[in-house]
Amino acid sequence: SFSDCIQDALPAITMEDFATPPEGDAPIILGDALPMDTDFAAPATDGFAIPPSDDPFVGTIDETPADAPIVLGAAPVETGQIEDVDEVEESDLQSGPSPMQQWNEEWQNLLVERKDAENAKKAELIAAAEESMKNFQDQRESKRESKLSKNRSDEQEKLEAIEADLENDNSWQRVCKMVELSHESGEDSVDVKRMRDVMILLKNEPSRASVLA
Repeated sequence: SFSDCIQDALPAITMEDFATPPEGDAPIILGDALPMDTDFAAPATDGFAIPPSDDPFVGTIDETPADAPIVLGAAPVETGQIEDVDEVEESDLQSGPSPMQQWNEEWQNLLVERKDAENAKKAELIAAAEESMKNFQDQRESKRESKLSKNRSDEQEKLEAIEADLENDNSWQRVCKMVELSHESGEDSVDVKRMRDVMILLKNEPSRASVLA
């Protein structure tokens, strides 16, 4: 059979082919154990170039001088560039105001301009109001004086007329002045035309008035 053919082809394996199991806590070693040497041998230098004996980087640790200083690099030369940059920045800051200061200054200037314009407009309105009030007072005083003058003139005329009537012997003239002779009577009113004619006749002919008296 096929399995018999496989067994015939494989070599026979015995118990001797297996390693003896370790006893206790001994480590399991797979394969042949290597010989343990107490000293480490230096690697072979075959095929590698031998460094020169005067190379300063070749040597043992013990050969390093104890007091030799370790220099990592040369100290930087102070050129003053950092100070110059700081001075330039400070000078730039001191030479001009900041944007906030510029805005505040512009805003204050704008407020001053607005206040000045407001004061000028207010003064202009006050001056116009005072001028208008003065003109009103002048016109009022002029009208008052004109009215007072007219009243005095009318009063003087009335006084003169009264004195003239008192000096006149014809009393019917005073009566005719007190009565409205030009008034026309209406359709429903009493006709007083004859009475007006008599009054006018007596005013014009004082002799008849004296006969009636």
